[in-house]
Amino acid sequence: MTEVKRKDQWTTEDDHKLATTVLEIVKNGGTQIHAFEVAAEKLSRTKQACGFRWNKTLRHTYGQDLNHAKQKYQHPMHTHLKQAMSSYDELLEAHNRLQKEHAQLKTFVQQIQRVCSESPLLHQKN
Repeated sequence: MTEVKRKDQWTTEDDHKLATTVLEIVKNGGTQIHAFEVAAEKLSRTKQACGFRWNKTLRHTYGQDLNHAKQKYQHPMHTHLKQAMSSYDELLEAHNRLQKEHAQLKTFVQQIQRVCSESPLLHQKN
């Protein structure tokens, strides 16, 4: 008996196109849903079919790649916020250091003023 194949059966090439589309879009900050929409156009399938195929079959194979793609993308706002917080921390450290130095200098000036006021040489009139 001859094996009957479905007309819409997924091929290895279809799986590869779906996987590369999903990984590329996620790596660039897109969502999996958007990736399924893009893949659906490329493969002449529905986004639901692409999502089902990904979740049922391909996610197990490409799960680690997907996690890597998600980690690789950092939203520009996240990067900006991280940089701003780093700058804030550096400014706070500098501020605290300057406050400490100011207190030390103030104490030093008070000591000099006390020594000067107690010195008989400075109070002599010519």
